[in-house]
Amino acid sequence: MKCLVFKVRGDYARFRKSYTTTSALTYLLIHPVAVRGLIGAMLGIDREKLYEKTKDIEVAIQVVNQVRKDMQSFNLVNMKPNDKIFRFPSNIEFLRNVEYRIFIKAEDKTLYEIDNCIKQGEYIFTPYLGSSEHIAKIEYEGIYNCEKLNAGNYKVISAVSLEENKIYFGDSDIILMTDNIPTRRDIDREYIEYKKVIFATNENTINVGTENCYKVGGYNVIFI
Repeated sequence: MKCLVFKVRGDYARFRKSYTTTSALTYLLIHPVAVRGLIGAMLGIDREKLYEKTKDIEVAIQVVNQVRKDMQSFNLVNMKPNDKIFRFPSNIEFLRNVEYRIFIKAEDKTLYEIDNCIKQGEYIFTPYLGSSEHIAKIEYEGIYNCEKLNAGNYKVISAVSLEENKIYFGDSDIILMTDNIPTRRDIDREYIEYKKVIFATNENTINVGTENCYKVGGYNVIFI
């Protein structure tokens, strides 16, 4: 089994929480649904076909940079027809100076199609980080063997689902963060599955008791 690894970075990102309206909050990290959308943009997959083309892609995510958020105020304009034009203030969250290492597990045809696209740097649509003004910079790392490990305790570098794994908190002073992120959507683009995940940053790892760990190159990761 093979796994594709690449980095994604950007000056800003915003992965909007769907239940917020005028106050747009962001998830703390890129989530699997957003990663599949990013792949769809790079390959030029039609919006109506995105679900079928990407639903079987498995994703593991390492948050490389420390999470930093900005809150900015905007005056939004109501543009609905037959309504009076009026402005209303809105506070919008952004993630600043983001960098992720993405691990992709998929059938060979899909994997090598993504691999070729990233290596050539020729994207059908511009990849972005949650919002079209936040352009993503993609850095190819390679295709590596992906080995399923036996159940046990491992130092995992990717985000980890809290429901499916056991976390061991030691005496180290690393910062761990949690968020409840969407991991699956349906054909109508509605989120249908969420997972509460925990993750470290700055190349730190988490001690995890798990049956779901994979060895990809020099990294231990868990697909979410």
